[in-house]
Amino acid sequence: MDNEALPGYPGTRGLNFWEADTSLRDIAGPMLTPQGRTRSSEFGAFAGRTLDGLIATAHRTENLPKLVDGEVRYCPEQIAARRHLARAIYGGPGPLTLTERMTRAVLANYCGEGGITCPLAMTDGLIGLLEKRGTAAQMREFLPRLKSDDPVWALTGGQFITERQGGSNVAANETTAEPNGDGTWALVGTKWFCSNPGELWVTTAKTPQGVVGLFLVKRKNPDGSLNGHKILRLKPIGGTRGKATVEVEYTGARAELIGKPREGLVLLVGEILSVSRLHVAAAALGFAGRAVLEARAFAEWRLAYGKPLIEIPSVATRLATMEALHAGMVTAFYHGLASLEAQEADAEALVPLLKTEISMRGSELVREAQLLIGGHGILDDFSPLNRLADDALVNEIWEGTHPILAGHAAKSLRRPRVAESFLARVSDGAGETTLASFTGLLKESRTWSEEERSLRDEELVAEAYLLLAGFQD
Repeated sequence: MDNEALPGYPGTRGLNFWEADTSLRDIAGPMLTPQGRTRSSEFGAFAGRTLDGLIATAHRTENLPKLVDGEVRYCPEQIAARRHLARAIYGGPGPLTLTERMTRAVLANYCGEGGITCPLAMTDGLIGLLEKRGTAAQMREFLPRLKSDDPVWALTGGQFITERQGGSNVAANETTAEPNGDGTWALVGTKWFCSNPGELWVTTAKTPQGVVGLFLVKRKNPDGSLNGHKILRLKPIGGTRGKATVEVEYTGARAELIGKPREGLVLLVGEILSVSRLHVAAAALGFAGRAVLEARAFAEWRLAYGKPLIEIPSVATRLATMEALHAGMVTAFYHGLASLEAQEADAEALVPLLKTEISMRGSELVREAQLLIGGHGILDDFSPLNRLADDALVNEIWEGTHPILAGHAAKSLRRPRVAESFLARVSDGAGETTLASFTGLLKESRTWSEEERSLRDEELVAEAYLLLAGFQD
């Protein structure tokens, strides 16, 4: 990137992000096959040399999503970016392993959320849900289109859960579902925060029995008309602006039930939110990786007091600390992927733990990069850091607040089988003092009152993260 204030500054656009980020390559690489490492390098080059430019263009003010005649319209660059990512994640000769698929998600997020990685998370979760609990007819109709990159035929998944009065308490939502008599349902109510209003939505509604069911809604009817809904407005959120977030009113939307009505919340958390939370962690890891690369590039290039910034001891120390924190994030994230792929007991604790801890640290590292760069770190036309900072904060908020998810992780860690699995995972790389501190705190936490758990579960989860990230005493 060339800038009038600092002509000739190379920045990080055009880099192969996989090759440039040694922590990611060294930690994730051994978990991939040789072909997987080659493909990751190819995708890293694509992300830095093609995807980054598309996303930068799509985020110019005049190119952001618009609501036109009740439908969301995207610029050509945003559509192209989505097609590329769909092809990379779901295309090719065969399905990717979880580790390789999530590595691509991480690398895509070096460009910021970009309007593409939230839709990726939504679609990924919906594919998994349908593969596990969809009917044969639903799988035949929807899975090929969810995995397609065709701009006309493809479907992207949306997630319409949140209501104004409910927030994280989905059971308090008021949208209703009434049976139509033909196996479908009619939904009535307003969804307050709808991520990615694509063509196929996962949504919640209460049945006449008062239980929260999970439903599938197509945006359009077979004749092309809108399916019983209207978009009330675009949400003016402060980040992740490349994809639309909207308010939607259901006015009798025709929906299909997924699973059984009483399974709605279980399926939502187990099959949809768990995937989204993993993608939130991947996004934060990508934001942090790009921020650290940008900070080093600037420190090596910028002259101050007659020498590069990197030669100033305080700058070098600060940058080394940032890189160590990022390496810990990478280590923790790939521990989580290993647990998920092996279906280990501690996976149920690691997903909410990683969402909470990595998303928080991702925001901190982007901010640290901006502070290290100084005034240029807050210029929109100098680097992607301002956009990444906005995306990182929104990313932290998605899919549950820190106290709620820390409570989920801590509750799981207190289960003996989960604790045993977790300690077996971290014991070799952990410092003795850190390990002893955590095991003592975990034992103590089993005696905490409900109020103490509310106040201290975040402390327990933070100590578990330090073990998972491999930090020594």
